[in-house]
Amino acid sequence: MIPNTLRLIHVIRTQYIPMHLLLGIGNDLLGDDGIGPYIADNLIHPDWITINAGIVPENFIGPVKKQNPDRIVIVDAVEMGLSPGAIRLIPPDFISDCGIGTHQLSLTVIVNQLQSLCPDVMLIGIQPDSLNPDTALTDSVREAAEYLLKVISTNSLRNIKVFRNEEKKE
Repeated sequence: MIPNTLRLIHVIRTQYIPMHLLLGIGNDLLGDDGIGPYIADNLIHPDWITINAGIVPENFIGPVKKQNPDRIVIVDAVEMGLSPGAIRLIPPDFISDCGIGTHQLSLTVIVNQLQSLCPDVMLIGIQPDSLNPDTALTDSVREAAEYLLKVISTNSLRNIKVFRNEEKKE
């Protein structure tokens, strides 16, 4: 006999409720680099599981795999040459064109590993203003974070502008 709690989970899963996972990456001791962990810690939504992966996202591949998500969204501070607080969806082909790097492994490797678990992986970058040690998020990046939390909560991710190299400020 199946316990009631397991039966309830089974019934819900047969109705197919998509499960989304957000992986927040960054170092919250380096100012705006903490944007990924900030989003992960502040997103509260029944359709989302969040993981604050800090600077070692590769350590969370196993836990992500166990969750078996339908969509994975990675949020990180990304040097795109844009105005501070700019939010962009970064296609896999453009990851190497952006300055990303306070974590151990390259994001290209992490995205490839996650895509082997789930075909729908999105990288959202937020342009940092300051990466100074022991500072809080700057106002422009905190405002971007609040906006992004609303976008995620309303499932409007596809409305985020896509990063293109030609956007960079001269």
